Amino acid sequence: MLPTTIQQFLDTQNATVRHLPHPATKTLAQAARACGIRESQLMRAIVLVDAQGPLMAVLPSNHLLDFDALCALLNRELEPVPASQLHGIFDDCETHCCPPLAAAYGLDVIIDAVLLEEDTLHLEPGSHSLLLSMSCDEFTRLQRNPRIGHFSHPVSALQRDNSNASLSKTIEQFTPARIKRRVEEFHELPALPNTAMAILDIGSNPRASAADLAKVIEQDAPLAARIMRYANSSLYGYPGKIKDLKSAIARVLGFDFVLNLALGITVGKSLRVPADGPLGLDAFWRHSVHSAALVERLSQMMPDDKRPRRGTAYLAGLLHNMGMLLLGHAFQAEFFLLNRYLDANPGVPVETIEKYVLGVGHDQIGAWLLAAWGLPEELVTAARHHHDEHYWGNHAFYSQLVLIADRLLARYGLGTTTVTELPAASLEMLGLDAAKVIAASEALWAGNSELDELARMVA
Repeated sequence: MLPTTIQQFLDTQNATVRHLPHPATKTLAQAARACGIRESQLMRAIVLVDAQGPLMAVLPSNHLLDFDALCALLNRELEPVPASQLHGIFDDCETHCCPPLAAAYGLDVIIDAVLLEEDTLHLEPGSHSLLLSMSCDEFTRLQRNPRIGHFSHPVSALQRDNSNASLSKTIEQFTPARIKRRVEEFHELPALPNTAMAILDIGSNPRASAADLAKVIEQDAPLAARIMRYANSSLYGYPGKIKDLKSAIARVLGFDFVLNLALGITVGKSLRVPADGPLGLDAFWRHSVHSAALVERLSQMMPDDKRPRRGTAYLAGLLHNMGMLLLGHAFQAEFFLLNRYLDANPGVPVETIEKYVLGVGHDQIGAWLLAAWGLPEELVTAARHHHDEHYWGNHAFYSQLVLIADRLLARYGLGTTTVTELPAASLEMLGLDAAKVIAASEALWAGNSELDELARMVA
């Protein structure tokens, strides 16, 4: 069923359209597959705004919006309207629907010229279970004085050649070598906090006790308070009240878990990052805490002869995206640019956008930081290779566990990865069963309110 605004607009314009109903989907790519059409024929719309007012940009669903090109074309300084504010425009549409019929909503529009090379175009009209099909001429007729121009790039081309510096002038200014040098030399970067170094010393001491760990944590009052809150949460269901850190460690949470949680919190709070946005602090810790819990759970499902250390597995999940925090802390202009691109290009893999905008991914940046801080090689590997299902070098079990956890969480809309398929080869190498892995993620998600609370504590 069409939203009232769209139906009335099409009737008023005597539009010639064809309805393509399909099972409800979450993404435009899924809708294209469901209807057997090419993604290049399926349009998507982005609403942007500046001092002159709002504007709708329409481009192929498998293209990435180029802000530099669009702003230069229009001589405007446009920013994407946050998703939370779109419902005020498309109030009769389903959530996350943005129909590319600007005139129906009284918006000005600019259309990417590549769309006009197609004979037939398709659009999602406000429902996740329907596409409308029309000729290119009919679509153009339905717009109100549209501007035409080139302001996008095919995602597939970016994935094939991320080294093409002509794609973005930013790459010339923000090279991987420059980032790596700044990370390694700690220019404008915080040193590893003293508490974190003390925790690492305890972790490397086989004779360290819960009392030793509690003594270190007690030196950091906010950290101690967070650990105590977690130990007393219903997530662990301990009968009675835990009143001291030693008991929280020995009786409830466990030595390895507290050591790694405390290390993760201590490391994370040393980097100052904006709270909002797709890569902001709130989203980062929500994903990281869920990933850590799931990685730990999956590691315990592995055969005894393959099973990695539980605490290290948890920490690999918690810290694997530290490159994101480093960008927000030390490279704020570039971090803002990344958030802007991610806001405007949902469904495009974050690593593709990073390579396009920066020339380097958060996986590399995070690995450089963790290595510069002297953290264990297992954690460096998890950060560097958590998007690479083909990596099977040293400590690959950690990166593969993180990869699987992230793809499972993507099924619930958590995190920035767009891939949800579980690699069969990785599952086999880890000794994991796909059905049991999915069941574990479902069980974790069913109790995610406790993990959300932990993420808020950490953030």
